[in-house]
Amino acid sequence: MKNYYSMSPTFNESQKFNKWWHYLIAGFPIIIFAVMFFLVQSGTVQTKNNQKEPIFFILTISFLILFLIWFLFLNLETTITEKGILTKFHGIPFAKKHIEWGEIQSISVIKYSPLTDYGGWGARYSLTGNGWCYNVAGDNGIKLIRTNGKPFLIGTQQKEEAEKIINHYFKK
Repeated sequence: MKNYYSMSPTFNESQKFNKWWHYLIAGFPIIIFAVMFFLVQSGTVQTKNNQKEPIFFILTISFLILFLIWFLFLNLETTITEKGILTKFHGIPFAKKHIEWGEIQSISVIKYSPLTDYGGWGARYSLTGNGWCYNVAGDNGIKLIRTNGKPFLIGTQQKEEAEKIINHYFKK
């Protein structure tokens, strides 16, 4: 994609958790607590001393609904320009990195395993030496090693476009 103000090519990608199973995982606790609340309040399930404490369930369900709303607004944004790479995970405090080309020792677009390499999706830190990873879905990522030796991976759904812009700017 061209930025017509500077006429230098740029890469912009915005990713959200938008698979059906993302919503299932995020919404499942709400369903479980709502069913438990209904069963306790209707008397189908007895609690200790037959006490019905709706405040616990109401607060828990409210918290889980707020969590689901937060989850729906999570957004991974990656921009690659002539200055470097900027990535932000909107909704996660401090999950923002700006890395200039001069700070990068090596960079490539790779296939990786989110579960085995980083323990899942989101803003993750690998305990196996792979460094930080910001990802949402899929198994393609922009893997870079900084000049200080620290690795960093950014998940991408636009593998070919990312490779083109990286090859355009990164001097090996």
